[in-house]
Amino acid sequence: MTRVRKITLSRFRGARFELPVDFSNKYRSVAIYGENASGKSTITDALEWFIRGRVDHLWKEDCYEASLRNVLAGAEGDSTVEIVFDGKDRSGVKALSAELKSTTSYANENVVQLVADLSDDNIILRHADIANFLEKAKGKKREAIADIIGYSEITKFRNVLLQTKNQLEKETEYTTAKQRIQGLQSGMIAEVERIVPNKNEFYGVAAKIMKPFDLKTEVTDGESYTEAIEELRGQGSSEEKIRLAERLAQLEKACSELVADIDQLSENATAFTDKYNVLAKESDNVNKLRLSDFLTRGKAVLDDKVFTDPQCPFCLEPCELAQLQEEIGKRLEALEALQKELDEAGTLKDALAETVTNAGVKTKFIMETYSDLEEFSSLIEAVKSARLKLRDYLKDLKSAFDGKKVFESPADFDTELKALRAASETASEQAKEAAKKLHLTELETKVAAALTRLKAVSDQVNEFESYQNIKGAYEAQIISLSSMLDAFIKVQNGALQAVLDTISDDVGTFYRALHPKESVDKVRLTMVGDEGVEFQYTFHGKPTQPPRKYLSESHLNSLGVVLFLANARIFNKHARFLVLDDIVTSFDTSHRRRLLRLLRDEFSDWQIIILTHENVWFDIIKKELGQHGWIFHEVRSDGNNGIFLENSPATLKELIEQKKGKEDVTNDLRKLLELVLKNICLALEVKVAFRFNDINEKRMSNELIGALRSTLKDKSPDLLGTQIFSDLAGSALIANLVSHDNTDKIVGEDIDVLLEDIEKLVALFVCEHCSRSIRTDIVVPGEKLISCKCGKSSIPWNP
Repeated sequence: MTRVRKITLSRFRGARFELPVDFSNKYRSVAIYGENASGKSTITDALEWFIRGRVDHLWKEDCYEASLRNVLAGAEGDSTVEIVFDGKDRSGVKALSAELKSTTSYANENVVQLVADLSDDNIILRHADIANFLEKAKGKKREAIADIIGYSEITKFRNVLLQTKNQLEKETEYTTAKQRIQGLQSGMIAEVERIVPNKNEFYGVAAKIMKPFDLKTEVTDGESYTEAIEELRGQGSSEEKIRLAERLAQLEKACSELVADIDQLSENATAFTDKYNVLAKESDNVNKLRLSDFLTRGKAVLDDKVFTDPQCPFCLEPCELAQLQEEIGKRLEALEALQKELDEAGTLKDALAETVTNAGVKTKFIMETYSDLEEFSSLIEAVKSARLKLRDYLKDLKSAFDGKKVFESPADFDTELKALRAASETASEQAKEAAKKLHLTELETKVAAALTRLKAVSDQVNEFESYQNIKGAYEAQIISLSSMLDAFIKVQNGALQAVLDTISDDVGTFYRALHPKESVDKVRLTMVGDEGVEFQYTFHGKPTQPPRKYLSESHLNSLGVVLFLANARIFNKHARFLVLDDIVTSFDTSHRRRLLRLLRDEFSDWQIIILTHENVWFDIIKKELGQHGWIFHEVRSDGNNGIFLENSPATLKELIEQKKGKEDVTNDLRKLLELVLKNICLALEVKVAFRFNDINEKRMSNELIGALRSTLKDKSPDLLGTQIFSDLAGSALIANLVSHDNTDKIVGEDIDVLLEDIEKLVALFVCEHCSRSIRTDIVVPGEKLISCKCGKSSIPWNP
């Protein structure tokens, strides 16, 4: 597992000149303080850019690489980030030129792989990351967690199944078939008051229609149906007149339906153009829509790893493919709203195309069936001319929509359509009048009507079966994909919930560490439906979700922090370091201390980098973690010179050593002695006189030494014989005298003696191995001893 040895920046963000951050050869944890806008996050940004090739919060419009160079760097040289990792020859330098061209050099090929591996780990947490995650919808939370735990490829496969299924459901041929089936069903109900799904059913319907004519032939199949039709036609005095009457009735019906199709076409055309042309007329929309197609295809190329060279597959400029792939994904997300409008226009386009097709089918039927009727030559000419226009209209419609261009009807199309409608209306009336002139008998009229009705239903059934076959073929694929998707989601969600359960164990433990004995308990992540993930918890014993329902901002912030820590501990395969950048904005003091103790106890073998703009939090970190080897720095900003780091003493002892011989340290010595005594008295439950609030915190060393001696006299009398207690009395007297209004000042030798006395006192009650105090609540079993947490240091103690 990898830690960081050193980071060196130059001309990068807030660092105009060289800025080294040394973690020592022991790869220490580091806390860095800097006021708001002082530039401390420059260090986080540098680490992120080096490992991932981008800085997420900067990778937005008008930022990107341009935001990485120090504004005063000019053309002086490259902006650089050098990182040295633990181990031998594990370093690299990433540079950004004034022309914003980036280059990277590594010590060897192993470092190349190391950085690639680190990019997959969960390393950096900013306060904004917490807020963004908690605000995500349940489905987006699932996607985010899937990325963290390495489920992204599985999610991609699931999305491919879903997209393929959705695409099949939107196919024009399938949607047209479903719409035509509905129309044919309505037509059947109008003709015979029922839906006739197939030929076998039709023969039963035909037999019922023919029953009043007492035919000898019984209709049971295709052959008997044909015979019955011929027998029916022979019922009248003139079979020829009946045939003609039948044709005229069918022509009248076809012309009426064509008029209805033309009206529907005009209505659908208006609906489509009103919606679509508004999008297509805006050049920005057109460019974005075209770009969407381009990006979708480009993302597919990258996702399928068709192109693997470290350069853009379009312009061949050097780039990191992972970064490009991620950026394309984000841009496609931004185009979703516009794509939704285009999809709605696409639905209207499909409806229009279907109506045009229906009208074209009618014109073909009329032209091929009635061309021999000279009295209808005007209709036939109008049909022939309009049919070509309908074909051009359909072609232009597809071309305009696919090309994201404004759609306009072919020249004279509207005129042709009006002429066709008028000719169809005239022909319909003409066919009705011609049928009357045949002077059919009542029986012949009934026969002709029956034949027309049978022909209409027969055609409907033929068309219905054809469209049912198309619909069935698509639905077989859709059902197969749906079954695969359902089975896949079931397995995926089961596996994902198992992972969530593993994460939840740590999330619950960490959350309880931050919020013990509160009304919120049993915090965990759980699947919600097939698509979502959400936090669940008990609030006053009642299971509930989502978190924002009852939890305060501080509790919500805790959820984000513990989820990050749990994921990092479980799923980080390479990084053994974490960066926590200003994450405690909503934490109160007690929760901040508990967070530090959580890091101390659960992440003791991790390298932690904390950055903060809050000096109180910074002081708490020093007090809690200074004794565990942490390094402390303060960021200073010097106008034109950029930022630089100053060492920040972790303890009063370090501060005294730093100031000794330069400044007066007497007050610091008194504070140090009092602080050491307070910690010892706390661990040993030493009883002192009651004081109100802050007065309780202002106890002086003499009072604390007296109370400590009194407790030891009762609980551990042998310790009172230790020389340190007599020496300490003199040291306390000196510290108190010289830290108040007194003409005498403490000299260098006195400082050394007092520090030695304090060290002896600490050695008596603080373990040299775990650096923790010996405590009364840690009793050595079977012995009259109390010890530190590790058990390696103990003192006698009477219960």
